[in-house]
Amino acid sequence: MTTDTERRTPRADCIADSAGAVTFDLAGSCAPGAELVLKRRGGEGEQDETRLPLTSSADGTSRAVLPGTVELAEGRWDAYVGDEPVESGIRDVRALLDRTPDTDRIAVRVPYPTAEGGLALRCWVRAPHAEAGDIGLVPEHCAMTVEGRLYGAEAGEGAVAEARLRGGDLIHRVPVSGEGSAFAFTLPYGPLAEASGGKDQWWDLWLVPAAGGGGMRVARVLDDVWDKTNVFVYPKHRTDSEQFAQPCYTGDNDLCVRLTAAR
Repeated sequence: MTTDTERRTPRADCIADSAGAVTFDLAGSCAPGAELVLKRRGGEGEQDETRLPLTSSADGTSRAVLPGTVELAEGRWDAYVGDEPVESGIRDVRALLDRTPDTDRIAVRVPYPTAEGGLALRCWVRAPHAEAGDIGLVPEHCAMTVEGRLYGAEAGEGAVAEARLRGGDLIHRVPVSGEGSAFAFTLPYGPLAEASGGKDQWWDLWLVPAAGGGGMRVARVLDDVWDKTNVFVYPKHRTDSEQFAQPCYTGDNDLCVRLTAAR
């Protein structure tokens, strides 16, 4: 008879490939009909739960496979076996590095450990998408530069980048250069600081690929870093308005500029 002290939390190693598939390997054989369940955090409908059959292998492990063709909405998906959360094991995400997909629609799945040690997937679905690349700093002009690549759009005539005040209606626009899928722009911090009135603010960066077109969030999701907040950290620059300006990524890996008072 198995006691509570002998019962073990399911633990899974996983491998992610560049096409969006994720393979989960759990220690121990599974019972007939067992499933690995992925649940979207905060979701309530049937579309927020995906069930993957677990198959026992000859080596005593059990395997479930999430095909790249299975749709997962953008968000965070926690892994369970039955009602039991799955503990994160070894995550092989090398195939996610430095990708340039040949597609107009970006669908990304990055396995990661939660703060409690559980296994989850961070998923992005963007169409069209503006992928941020190199971020440059130009302290002599109190500005930043952004280079990147567009998916499902091109930087046409009249393309602009927009810094949009979070929680407000202020927008500062700068021209975008580039041919085909490539884009680049320079964003001076001065106009953002002048508009802030000395307040701490966040300005979200968007790209509008052509005059009169719809905008898309500038983000960096085509790698293995599920949360860049404390990984991609850039220096602050003091503005003429006695504030510091700093490029940074949100917890969703969207690019923004943070303004803080010079204390």
